[in-house]
Amino acid sequence: MSTAAATPAPAPRPAPPSIREATLTDVEGIVRVVNLAYRTQGGWTTEEHLVGGARTDAEDVRAAIADDTHLLLVAERDGAIVGCCYTDRQGDSAELGLFAVDPTLQAGGVGGALMEEQARRRADEGLASLHLRVLESRPELQAWYARHGFVETGEVVPFAGDAANLKVPGLDMAVMVRALA
Repeated sequence: MSTAAATPAPAPRPAPPSIREATLTDVEGIVRVVNLAYRTQGGWTTEEHLVGGARTDAEDVRAAIADDTHLLLVAERDGAIVGCCYTDRQGDSAELGLFAVDPTLQAGGVGGALMEEQARRRADEGLASLHLRVLESRPELQAWYARHGFVETGEVVPFAGDAANLKVPGLDMAVMVRALA
């Protein structure tokens, strides 16, 4: 009889979230998860140390849902919104934005599932690429996007939000692109 302790089995990975298009009934949940992910401490994607103010509000989310160039997706688990992202169609490309996952669930596959569903849907529409802007001072985010097929273009643009909310003046954004073909 062996006295060695048995190695415990790894904890089961949670089931993948269900992903669907957002509706107006999702606005409150989307605003909550986006502002938690971007403007509070706790998740690895937070910008709280770089940017102040709310990342989004109900008016902006309702406008995104109503705009037919946008595809706003939500990820749900147990009936709660745990992530979201939109793409804004611009010609044969779409800009990815409002990409957020509840900080308590980050690094658990929710963001990757949302990204791949956006890419699949936009590719099915015939779009050639997705592009995004990411804060230059966030190399860990740039690396995450690179693992998901995005490459840096070398283009740098000014911060996309209200510059008055910047805690680091002059913060720019790097542009990245992912081919869908």
